Amino acid sequence: FLILLFLKKYMESNKKVKGILEYADTLIGIKYTWWEGNEKDREDPFYYDDPKNINFYKTHGINCASFINILLHKIGVKLPPSDNKYKGGTDFWYNYFDANNKLKPFDYTKNYDIGTLFLRKYRNVEDQGHLSVFYSKYDKNPKMSLYGNIIHAYAYGGVGVTNLGQSHFLDDVGYYEYIVEPNGRC
Repeated sequence: FLILLFLKKYMESNKKVKGILEYADTLIGIKYTWWEGNEKDREDPFYYDDPKNINFYKTHGINCASFINILLHKIGVKLPPSDNKYKGGTDFWYNYFDANNKLKPFDYTKNYDIGTLFLRKYRNVEDQGHLSVFYSKYDKNPKMSLYGNIIHAYAYGGVGVTNLGQSHFLDDVGYYEYIVEPNGRC
């Protein structure tokens, strides 16, 4: 009986992950918009409470946090209520996952599941942190997550698929700090 419950939960989780990634594919190529610490064009800079249509995103752009929020809205995940002015941003998600014991340290030697959320903590407007989703495994050796791909909205390419290892090792120290497992969201 416990095995059946586990399989049911696993299949439901995989279906959600598949739904997220299928919709994410439709957003590839949308321009990246820097969050400047204030927003002139819209009240909800991270599309947390008020998801828009794809044409709006194409016109106004999105950032890494709004990309994640858009994906969660699309598959019907109810985002946690909050009065935080910057709800849905990288700092908000870091604090939310930390308070709910969902964060685990990023370990570049580990084998991660498709749908894993990679997170770098917000520090300030110049280092806003980052959010990305594990998109695909490396065909030649699926256990080598660093050779796999992530999908994210990033400053130098907009929404796109890039290599996890290249994204992580943009500097000598390593970029990502935490992960949230696919079944650990919201």
